[in-house]
This record gives sequence, structure tokens and C-alpha cells, in this order.
Amino acid sequence: MTESTPKRRLPRKRVILLIVVLLSVGGAALAVWWPYHCEQVAIAEIDKLGGFTRSAIVRPRWIPEAVDDGYLLHFERIDAINLTGPLVGDAELEQFSRLTNLQILILNNTQVGDAGLEQLRKRKKIWDLSLDQTQVTDAGLEHLRELTNLQWLSLKNTQVSDAGLEHLQGLTKLQLLSLDDTQVTGTGLTHLSGLNNLVAVSLKNTQVGDIGVESLCKLTTLRYLSVSNTQVTQDGYWKLRLSLHGCDLRWTPPAE
Repeated sequence: MTESTPKRRLPRKRVILLIVVLLSVGGAALAVWWPYHCEQVAIAEIDKLGGFTRSAIVRPRWIPEAVDDGYLLHFERIDAINLTGPLVGDAELEQFSRLTNLQILILNNTQVGDAGLEQLRKRKKIWDLSLDQTQVTDAGLEHLRELTNLQWLSLKNTQVSDAGLEHLQGLTKLQLLSLDDTQVTGTGLTHLSGLNNLVAVSLKNTQVGDIGVESLCKLTTLRYLSVSNTQVTQDGYWKLRLSLHGCDLRWTPPAE
């Protein structure tokens, strides 16, 4: 009987090193694949709901500029979503929590409410958010506190009132704010006094009256202000006109 040749074993240190290398390679591959997979799932769901997305390549720092974008499709990330309609609610926003490059989000005419906004609180790259004719209330605006890059915010025809404006006072990059057809009366406009980048505010079809004029007069960076179909009187109009130099001021006399 011939003796079998003993199998050669790798030294223990080499085995450990090999395992580490394999795990590193596998981990790196997963780190690339998983975000891409989440993005593709989100795109498919949004398409199913009749929405639209826009994507862009997010080049990792370790990939040189010499590498063409055509080779980087796995680094494509959604940066804009337009999703409207009654079939869209809070549950549909849950998948957005994984979209790390989301910057523009339009959710007009949906059933999205306060719980849905909670899903967005970590999406800090968002600078344009439109929530017209949704179920959002004052409580939901608290979730926007962390979106400190917000520049455009539209809340037309929502249940937002003066109390909700308190949650916006830390959004110092805000440039455009639309509160048309909301429950705002003017007492909460004092919370906007520190927003020194505001250039456009719309308060059409609200109950804002002369009590809110004093706060609006302090927003000297405004280049557009609409108080049409409000309770602002002619006296209030002239106060605004004399305080906001260079501002395109829209006003209609209150109905008698």
C-alpha cells in the first residue's frame, strides 16, 4: 500500500489574510451593488405609479476623472422625483429613505401626510420640495427642520397654519415659500424674520391681514410678494410698498 502524500496547508497567517481579502472584495462589491439595487427598485415603483425620475452619476472620489461616465452606471443615483396622484400616500415614501442623492421632490395632489414627511427627514440634500394639495399639517412640518438645504418650499392648499411656521425658522437657505390657500392668518409670520435669503413669498387666498404686515415689512430681501385675496387693507398695502423697495408686490382689496 502506498502512502498518501500529505496535503500542503497554507500557513495560518496566510489563510487569515486570504479571508480578509475575500471579505473586503465581497464587502466592496455589496457596497456598490446594494445602493444601485435600491435605486432601481424605487425607479420601478415610481414608474408603476405614473411618476417620473431623473438620475445622475455620483462619482466616488476614488474613481479618477479619466474614467468615462459610461462605465459608472452602477453609481447612478436619483436626484429628482415628480410623483402625483391619489394613489400616492405615506407608504410609498418609505422607499425614498434610501435615496441618498435626492434633491428635488414634487408630491403635489397626493395623499402624503405627516407620517410621510418623517421618511424624508434624513434626505438632507433636498433643496426643492413641493407639497401642494397634500394632507400635510403643522405637525408634519416639524420633520422638515433637518432639511437645512431647502431653498424652495411650496405648501399650497394644505392644512398648514401659523403654528406650523415655527418649524421653518431654522431653514435659513429658504428663498421661495408658497403658502397660498393655507390656514395662515399672519400671526405666525414672525417666525420668518430670520430667513434672510427669502426672495419670494406667496400668501394668496389666505386670511392674512394687517396683523401680518409688520412681519412682512421686515423681510427686506423680498423681490416678490403676493397678498392677493387676503385681508390686507389699503393701509397695509402702502406699508408694504414703502418698506419693501424693489419688490414686485401683488395685492387686491379685501372683499367687503
